[in-house]
Amino acid sequence: MANPKISKVPGQQAGTRKKVHAGAYTLDEAFNEEAHDLGPWIETPKSSRCAAFRYDYHNNAVQMTWRNGGPAYIYLEVPYEGFRSLARAASKGRHVNAALDNFGYRRMTPEEESAPSNAERKAITSRVRT
Repeated sequence: MANPKISKVPGQQAGTRKKVHAGAYTLDEAFNEEAHDLGPWIETPKSSRCAAFRYDYHNNAVQMTWRNGGPAYIYLEVPYEGFRSLARAASKGRHVNAALDNFGYRRMTPEEESAPSNAERKAITSRVRT
């Protein structure tokens, strides 16, 4: 069964909705806050906007922290290839604007931000160039 789709217009899709940010809505079942399979944080020293990011393989989500110290965000229902595209992008900030902002997103809780990475994912993610 496919994950529920994100709708930016309330009332266009059946199911319980939860407002996540900036007019975006998602079904409550689309993201499991209790279960994670997190890759390691990938720091972006050359980016003036993004500090670090990682992928949640269980929830198909990208977690992002910012250089300006603003709140960290989770981009929902991002396919793995979308994460790899971000990792390969020359400008992480431009990629966020052009691609990730098209997905639903919300602020991360402190618990989500500090959740440990899955050590077995390190070898896989280290092959992604930043």
